[in-house]
Amino acid sequence: MNNEDFSRLEQLFFQFRSETKEDSQKFNCEIKNDLNSFKDEIKEDSQKFKGEIKEDLNSFKDEIKEDSQKFKFDIKRDLLSFKDEIKEEFKHQLTVQREDFQKQLSFIGEGFQMLSEKIDRVETRLDKRIDCLEHKLDIVAAETSNNTVAIQSLAVETSGNTMAIRGLAADLTAHRQDTEAHPTIYKVKEGI
Repeated sequence: MNNEDFSRLEQLFFQFRSETKEDSQKFNCEIKNDLNSFKDEIKEDSQKFKGEIKEDLNSFKDEIKEDSQKFKFDIKRDLLSFKDEIKEEFKHQLTVQREDFQKQLSFIGEGFQMLSEKIDRVETRLDKRIDCLEHKLDIVAAETSNNTVAIQSLAVETSGNTMAIRGLAADLTAHRQDTEAHPTIYKVKEGI
């Protein structure tokens, strides 16, 4: 390859470059134009869509209002009927409870009556037993007073005997001392 070839190549390259530049500028312009037109179309479509959404929302809002009004009315009606049912059931339960309570009160009254009768019977038996015990205590008291007199006379006798025993013990002590004082004459033998 020689210089001419290089220069030719250089020219071709510059020519290609300038053509490419022109093409890219044209392409850029076309793209910008297409983008601007697309942008405008999107704006128009979004505004249309926005308007449609607003209309749909407003109609949906109105439908919800109507439905909520209906629902409120239905709920109020149901609540009133439920309230009436609860009142009736409550009255019925109160009646049942009252009847049951009256039965239980009558059972309690009968139980108190039975307890009262039983207490009366026990009181009668206890009175009889107390009377019997009082009679026995009177007998024991009479015997005790007789025994007290006998014990007192024994105490007098015992005190006399105690004096005699003390005197005898003193004599025995004196005799032992005398015996121990004369070991040659008397021999005391312990433990025979």
